[in-house]
Amino acid sequence: MKVPRVKSISEESFIENYIVGNTPVIVTDGMENWDMEKFTPEYLIKEFGDEKVQVYNDLFDLQTVQSLEKYINTNFFRSEADGPAKQYMRWYTKLKEVEFYWSDSVFDRLKNAWSQPYFIPDTSLVIPSNKNAEKRSINEYGYPYKGLFISGKGSRTRLHKDPFVSNAVLCQFHGQKEIFLYSPKKEQDVMSKGAFVDVKNPDHIKFPNFSNITPDYEDILSPGEIILFPSGWFHDVTSVSDSISITWNFLHATQIDKLCKHIKNNPEDDQLEIARFFLKDEISKEMKAEELIMFFKNKFEAQNVVLG
Repeated sequence: MKVPRVKSISEESFIENYIVGNTPVIVTDGMENWDMEKFTPEYLIKEFGDEKVQVYNDLFDLQTVQSLEKYINTNFFRSEADGPAKQYMRWYTKLKEVEFYWSDSVFDRLKNAWSQPYFIPDTSLVIPSNKNAEKRSINEYGYPYKGLFISGKGSRTRLHKDPFVSNAVLCQFHGQKEIFLYSPKKEQDVMSKGAFVDVKNPDHIKFPNFSNITPDYEDILSPGEIILFPSGWFHDVTSVSDSISITWNFLHATQIDKLCKHIKNNPEDDQLEIARFFLKDEISKEMKAEELIMFFKNKFEAQNVVLG
């Protein structure tokens, strides 16, 4: 089944139907006023070619750090004889307190080329937090896993779900991506002891039920389209052509109970370090899981947020 496509959707409908409703969606008119020419391989090489970028395999394992120009020249414009690209450039903005090759300065230079999608909430957020209820425009503020994805034809992000029950947004600038989506209800069929099935080469011994499982959605994301991967949805993404995208994660206040349940059940989740980074102005590093749960509940009860 194809992912539902909508346009001219209100923020309220987006929250109700797709965040609270926990349903994937593609919005087709969310990038209409963006400067797409700033997100071509030629422009990025010209402006940022010497910048050091993060290169990963299909399972988020960091392989190397190299120049953006070298990554594009090696992985783009490949012939059939060259075969598919294997590596994937995920260039994140700062998401933890370590010195690294973050992309914050690049996003700062590109911020006039794009803007907060009109339908995605920038208030009543859990992560990043709307301290004092101010708006959090995506091109002005930090968000978890906010990054520039540059991927040669054939490169892939294997099946996964996003950390700490967050939603993920993917905005497609250049090229196309093939997407397979599996409902959270299929977790026992696509996960085993913390590992995810390889949907294109499944191990039927480790995942005996997968032969009876089909994706809930299968689609192609094209330039100008924005897809929402809601909380808990498993997704596998392959670049069917050389591709350039922007992504980020967030949690809305309507999902606070879901987050608290996740923290209670997974107090040692190492990705909570990243959630804490985006709350550093409001919580202490020493705050335990139980205290973190109470922080969230008290904060949003005080704001009279309707929880989903």
